[in-house]
Amino acid sequence: MDKLSSIRLEDLPVTIKNHIKTNIYFLQVISELWEKLDLQHCVLPSRLQASQVNKSRKQHQSCIILLFDVIKSAIRYEKTISEAWIKAIENTASVSEHKIFDLVMLFIIYSSNTQTKKYIERLTLSLCTNCFLQLLFSLYSSPLRVLKGMCSSILSLAQSLLHSLDQSIISFGSLLYNYAFKFFDMYCQQEVVGALVTHICSGNEAEVDTALDVLLELVVLNPSAMMMNAVFVKGILDYLDNISPQQIQKLFNALSTLTFSKQNEASSHIQAQAILPCQPPE
Repeated sequence: MDKLSSIRLEDLPVTIKNHIKTNIYFLQVISELWEKLDLQHCVLPSRLQASQVNKSRKQHQSCIILLFDVIKSAIRYEKTISEAWIKAIENTASVSEHKIFDLVMLFIIYSSNTQTKKYIERLTLSLCTNCFLQLLFSLYSSPLRVLKGMCSSILSLAQSLLHSLDQSIISFGSLLYNYAFKFFDMYCQQEVVGALVTHICSGNEAEVDTALDVLLELVVLNPSAMMMNAVFVKGILDYLDNISPQQIQKLFNALSTLTFSKQNEASSHIQAQAILPCQPPE
């Protein structure tokens, strides 16, 4: 592992696989990998980045995906490896030193090892600081394809975070929903809207407010995609008894924006009458 930074990126998956398979000091191997791997640029830092400067981003992404396939396989079949990853994240000297790598690994472990779900939730709660929010923004702006297929797990984690009373944790959960809607496919977008509707109908005031804010933001920023899920949003109208007048106003703001969006004026498959009643209840 001492020469990790000199290894070509395309050789890294095989190298890591061999190290994990033959080395009993998982924590040491994983800690060194954490130190040297720079996911934000999809390459290793220092010499490797300079020597591979002419490689395309697509090639880099393919190598990163292969690397994480190796890691996911190891985590799935070897409990001690997932424990070592968690320990390496916990051993980070300060919160400000956390990397996108940590965030991705938490998602991977959460989706791959059901026995660690509750622990990962608690660990994520403890790490939900401004620094971690910035990491999520970085991941949000340049998503890694390695997260494909993790939609359900990410939504499950977001749902757990939205139950918190801590505003920074709630903000992190909200961003996870936003991220999932933007990054994943149409099926996952439907799951996101369904999860938000469940939060809104829960009767928990803070949870309802947060979910409505996320819903309104999605309607404003992604009107075309949200039009495909209008029937789920409309379903909230059956549960108005569970939300306050102020929250009803938020809901109608979202529905009005969805109905009268300029991007969807030509759409005839959803009519305003089908979404909005004549007037909001008093």
